[in-house]
Parts: sequence; C-alpha cells; structure tokens
Amino acid sequence: MATCLTADYSLNLDDSVSITSHKSGRRASSSIITKNTSPSTHQISPTFDYASFLRGFDYFQVYHAIGNWYAYQSSEKKKTIKFIEIVGIDDDKCKILLTTKELIKYILSRSPAIDYLALDAEATVPSEFISIGKFQDHTNCLAYVRKFVCRGNSNKLDLYKTFAKIATNVENITIYGIGNDDSQAEGLSSFIRKQRNLSKFVLWDGTKEQLPNVIKALSVNCGKLKYLEFRYCDFENLRPLELLTDACSELTTLKFIQCGEISSYVIPSSSFSDLNVLDLQGTHFPADTLETLFSRANIDLRSINIEANSLRYPRMIEKLASYCPYLTKICVRLSKDGMSQLNSLFRSCTRLETIIVQGQLPDRLYTFTQDYNDNLLIDLREVIPTSLKKLVVKTDCAFTASAVDAFLRGCRANLNRLEFTSYGNVWQHLNVIKKYARRHKLKIKQEIAGNYGELLMREMGQVVVEFVEFE
Repeated sequence: MATCLTADYSLNLDDSVSITSHKSGRRASSSIITKNTSPSTHQISPTFDYASFLRGFDYFQVYHAIGNWYAYQSSEKKKTIKFIEIVGIDDDKCKILLTTKELIKYILSRSPAIDYLALDAEATVPSEFISIGKFQDHTNCLAYVRKFVCRGNSNKLDLYKTFAKIATNVENITIYGIGNDDSQAEGLSSFIRKQRNLSKFVLWDGTKEQLPNVIKALSVNCGKLKYLEFRYCDFENLRPLELLTDACSELTTLKFIQCGEISSYVIPSSSFSDLNVLDLQGTHFPADTLETLFSRANIDLRSINIEANSLRYPRMIEKLASYCPYLTKICVRLSKDGMSQLNSLFRSCTRLETIIVQGQLPDRLYTFTQDYNDNLLIDLREVIPTSLKKLVVKTDCAFTASAVDAFLRGCRANLNRLEFTSYGNVWQHLNVIKKYARRHKLKIKQEIAGNYGELLMREMGQVVVEFVEFE
C-alpha cells in the first residue's frame, strides 16, 4: 500500500526553518534547519519547496497573510517569537513585520527568478522592513523582474537605488506616489533610465517638482514605450507632450486621468500616430492639441475618454468623428446642448460598440424642456450603428417612456446594456424595453430601476438593463 508524504515548513525569526513532515498513518515528526547548519540524516526536506517555484509576490498580501496566521496563534506561541522592540510600534505588529521580512528574505534566497514584485512603502511600515537592498546575497533573483509595483508615499529612494543596480529589464512599472524622500524624483528617474525594455509606465500622484525628471527619463526610452498613464498628477507649468511625442512615438495607449489643466502643444508631424487608446478623463488640453492628436491617430484610434464641454470644446465630438471613423468605444462628458453632435458620431463611426455619455443630472425644473430632450433621443434612432452593444446616457437629459419606445423601435442594434435617466414612471420604461427585447430575441439578464426619492425629482429615475441572447 502506497504512503503519502507531505511536509509543512515555517520560518523562525532566527533564520531557521521548522519543517514538520506528515506520513499517512504515522505520527508527525519535526526538525529544524538553521542557516549555519546543513541537513543531517535526521532532517527531512519538504516534499514540495514552494519558495523555489515562486515567481512573484506582493508584499501587502504576504504581510496580511502573516497577520492572519499570527491572529490564530495561541498566546504561548506568540511569546516564543523573538523580536526587537521598535519605538512607536506595538509588540504584535512588530512580530508580524519581522516575520514578513524574514519570510520574504527566505523566498528571495530560494527562488531562482522573480518576475513580478509589488512592494508597499507606507508611513506605518518602517522602511527597513522593505529595504530589499539590505538583504545581502538574496537579490540575484530580482534581476529577472519584469513587472514592478510600488505603493505608498513614504520613503522609497533606497528601493529605487537598489533596483537601478539589479533590475534593468523591467517591462512594466507602476508607482503609487514617488515617495517623500525623492522630492525631485531623481531616484525614480535613474531607475527608469536603466530599463532597456520598458513598455508600460503608470504613475499616480506625481508633483510638479517631480514630474520634469520623470518625463525626461521616459523621453530617452528610444521608442519602446507602448503604454503611458498618469493619474492625479500636477503638470503645472509643464508641457509633457512636447517632450514625449518624438521619444515615445510608438505609444499605443496614452492616459492623463484627473490631471486638471495641462498647457501642452503638439507638433503635428511628430504626434502619436499609432495611438489606439486615449483617456483624458478629468484632464483638459488646449482644443487645438486635441484636434492634432485626433488627426494624427486617425484610423488607429479605437477608444477615447474625453471632456467635451460645449463652451470649452465647441463641436469637438464632430471633429473626433471626422478624424477617427474606426472608433469602437467612446466615453464623454457632455451636456444636452452638445447631444446633437452624436448624429455625426454615429454616421461616421459605424463600428462603434460602446458609448457612455455622462454629465450633470437633470435639474428640478425639467418639465419645461421635456419635448426637446425627448427629440434628442428619438433623432438618434436611425443613425445608431448596428455594431452598438452598450448605450449609456446619464447627463442632463431625462426621457419619457414614449420617447424610449420610439427610439428602440427604430434601433437596429442588438444592445447588451442600456442605461438612461427616465422621466415618468420607471415601470412604463421597463415595459417598452421588454418589448424591444422580444423583437430582437433578447433575454433580460438584469434590470435596475427606480425613481428618485426627493420630492421635486420624483418624476425622474434611473434605468439600467442588461440583455443576453437566447441560447
């Protein structure tokens, strides 16, 4: 009869590994291997050395896994864990941090190659616990890192300096806050410059003092960068596109999300001609810069998210439609005074699959313009592309059930999601939507509908419906 041998190991804080082996039908036995002794004939190696097969880890996940393990230990067991007291940190947290550090050191010593690494530099976690540079003789595996993530806004300079020396082939870098001790982003910039194959870079919360060096570092990437994203960054007095257009000419995805005003101009001959995705949610470029981006991206642009306020960007949707006819997805902030531009968009972009129109909700004095708003929707019924799957209109337009019915009767597309602001009883809207589903042989997968509770807005509500095809 075959027997099954398994083993569990745990890391002790004196750099020893406790190994417990289990053989079916027999009593468990345990042994300890320290870093200064080699296994004796009485010590049993683990059946499966998980650390040697590990190719990536997230410090946050390891830390919380250790915390969960620690919470289930008896008080007697917790007392046996050796640790050094740290001012400002209670004993339990200190033990968890130390155990996490030792476990990560063990993983780094056993794994031949780590290709994914995510670290956290939080103010509540002293930097010594994530200072991988201090793990002497345990960093060879990090030369293979391809995806690097660093969260937190505490001290990170030591990390950047360490990785600039040992990792030069990182392909994907995501930074959540550059760090308090790298005020000019010189450490991060040095790390970026060392990378030979960087294709994706994402930065959150960059300051106006840090961003110039980051942009310069990215601009020497020799055209390999494909994906560039900035979120909540302050580009005051900076013109990032002027530096990036030549150096990052092969970009396929460009995102400036919630970055406010950016006074940047683009030379038409050097714009991003391979751009597939452009996301400018919460970010405002000059109108002529946007038009230049549209004209250069042309038929390659597939997805866009922009602010299209009619006062700031008059007729911008129509310009987009004329330059980029192969769009498949558009998210736009638009008010009802710009809704008529959707006619041009639908006529030009016949491959459109998703359109999301968002803006301010209707005001309380809505009844005086109801016919006008209904006509905005009805006028779209004959130009809706047959490729459309998702239609969301949640701006200062609310539609009656009769308007929705007229629109859906003329709609040739088989939608899988429909969202809009309703005017009148939402159940009437749901009834006309069910008729549309029957005509197109669709089944309603989910429906969410309800009127607002506020007294002066009770006539208005929200309707969300998902469709699937009958099997």
